[in-house]
Amino acid sequence: MMTMLTRKNFIGAMIATGTTACTAPFASRKRWYRGMLHMHSLWSDGQVLPEQAISAYKDAGYDFVSLTDHNRFQDNPDHWLPVSKFIKTKWPARYMHEKRFEAYMKRSGQTACLRKKGDKTEVRLRTYGEFKKMFDEPGEFLVLPGTEITTDVFGTGSKRSMHMNIIGIDSVIARAKNARYVEKLANHTASSAMRETYSMSERLAAERGVKKAIYMLNHPHWPACDILAEDMIATPEITGFEICNNGARFAVPPQFRDGSFSESFWDVTLAHRVANNQDLLYAFASDDTHSYPNTGLASSALFADGYIMVKADELTQDSLFEAISRGDFYASSELDLDDVFFDSRRGSLEVSATPKKDETLKIRFITTKKGVPINPVSHVDVKDPKNSAKCLRSIPVYDQRVGATVKLVEGEKGTPVRASYTLQPDDLYVRARVESDQPSKGGERICHVKTHTAWTQPYRY
Repeated sequence: MMTMLTRKNFIGAMIATGTTACTAPFASRKRWYRGMLHMHSLWSDGQVLPEQAISAYKDAGYDFVSLTDHNRFQDNPDHWLPVSKFIKTKWPARYMHEKRFEAYMKRSGQTACLRKKGDKTEVRLRTYGEFKKMFDEPGEFLVLPGTEITTDVFGTGSKRSMHMNIIGIDSVIARAKNARYVEKLANHTASSAMRETYSMSERLAAERGVKKAIYMLNHPHWPACDILAEDMIATPEITGFEICNNGARFAVPPQFRDGSFSESFWDVTLAHRVANNQDLLYAFASDDTHSYPNTGLASSALFADGYIMVKADELTQDSLFEAISRGDFYASSELDLDDVFFDSRRGSLEVSATPKKDETLKIRFITTKKGVPINPVSHVDVKDPKNSAKCLRSIPVYDQRVGATVKLVEGEKGTPVRASYTLQPDDLYVRARVESDQPSKGGERICHVKTHTAWTQPYRY
C-alpha cells in the first residue's frame, strides 16, 4: 500500500535517516502552477469581454486566473453594453469597440449573447458563474473569483489611492456595492482604509463559507508613491503586495525608477514585522491587464509578463491558497525558476534557475540585520510631472543596510545557477532575487524592473 508523505512527514523522514532537506529539495510531489491575479474586463475598465480576457491567458499556458474588476463582482445576469465605434466617453468606456466585437464574433460567435436595441447591437457580459463553467477544467485550468477594491482616500491632507485585490470571494464588500468604479472614502488614512477593507472582506468570506481569501495591495507607488512602508507597518493584517505591476506609469523620483522603491518598501516592512513577531509580507507580480492580444485592436500593455508561480498539491482554490498563505510561491517578470526550497530546521534558502541560451543569471540573497535602524534617514519629494514646482508627496529614504545583499552568486551565460544561504543569528529574514541580464519589456514603467527578474518570498526561523 502506497503512503502519501505530507510535508511534515517528508522532512521528518529525512531527519530520521540523517538526510537534510537541502540535499534533496526537489523530492516533493507538489508542482508549480502559473497564475494571473490582476486583470480586467468590460465589467469595469478592461477593453474586452470576460471570455476574451480568460481565453488569452488560457491560450498562453496559464493554470489559473482571477478577473478582478474595479469595485464590481461579475454577478449581474442582465448587464448589456452597446457595440460601437470609438467615441469620446468618460472613464471607463460604457461600450464595446466594434473591432473587438468582430474579433470576438469570429472566435466565439456561436455562443455570443446578443440583442438588438433600436439600430444598435448589444452584447451581454457573462457572469462569474457562467464563465467559470465555460473555462474550468479539473486539474488543468481554474478561474478564481476576485475584485479590485478601488478607493480614493481623503483625510490625511491629500488624496491617497488605495487599490486592493480580494481573491477567493464570490461577492463584493458592502462598501463597494453600488459604488463608483473608484469610491471616495473620507475621514480615513491609507492604513485605516486597508484595515476596514480587510475586516469587511473577512466578514464577507465567513458569510460565503470561504475558508481563506488572498489580500494583495496593488501598485503601492501608483500614482505618486501613495502607499508608504509606514502604512503597511500600521496594517499587519495585509500580507501581500505587488512588487511588479505592468500597467502603472506615474510619478516617482528619478532615483526610484529602477524598482528600488518597491524593494525598500518591502524590506522596511519586513524588518519591522519580523522584529515585532508579525506576519511576513509576500510579493506578487501581475500584468494588471486591460487590453489583450488577438482581440481586434493592438494591445497597449504588456501581456504574460508579470505573474506568480505557486507550488501546490493540486489545482484547487483551497490548495493554491494554502500554499500562498505559507509562502510557497514566487513572483516573476519573465523569469521562471527551477525550484525554491527553504529548510526551516537549518534556516537555509536554496534557489535554482536555468537561463536561456544567451542569458546570464545571478542570485542575490537579501536581508536586514537585527539592530539596523528602520526610521527614515531623509526624505525626497515626488514632483508633479505636469508642474515640476509642485510637490505631490514627500517620501522617506531609509538606511542602505535595510534590505542589504549578503550573498551574490553569478552564473555563466547559458549555464544553470544554484545557490543557497543560511540565516545567521543576526538576520531578521532572508529572501532571494534572481536577475537576468536580458532587458525586460517594461520600458520606463515605474512599477517594473529593468531586466527579467524573479523574487522568492521572505523566510525566517
